[in-house]
Amino acid sequence: MELLPPGEGWLRLNTDGASRGNPGAATAGGALRDRTGAGMRAWKRKVTRLELEVDSELVVGFLKSGVSDSNPLSFLVRLCHDFISRDSIVRISHVYREANCLADGLVNHAFSLPPSFHLLESASTVVEELVRDDARGTAFPRIIRD
Repeated sequence: MELLPPGEGWLRLNTDGASRGNPGAATAGGALRDRTGAGMRAWKRKVTRLELEVDSELVVGFLKSGVSDSNPLSFLVRLCHDFISRDSIVRISHVYREANCLADGLVNHAFSLPPSFHLLESASTVVEELVRDDARGTAFPRIIRD
């Protein structure tokens, strides 16, 4: 899987989530980048065009179609819909795990941090290598079957 930059004038947000056990600790993470691969802070800059990439087809379906109010995740899905429906154009798409390595690395790194919201100015050596791979557009092999 080759990591291609977002289109001209677009930002890309890759997100991921993970849990350790059911029930158990859970984390989420994301990386927002511009066309050059430079990290961005969305709330410091008006985001008008966003490519949102997620490696869970289930989550993509929730974000595109919504869920019933009886779904235990309906509150979170509504929060996401509120964010997406603001003054922005948002393209939501599924990507394979290999194209979502940076977000996955951030999620795994988050398990080593105290529970809270963290804005990382720098991260572990492993995550820093993923940031470099992401900025270079490093390709990762994947066999895709029909």
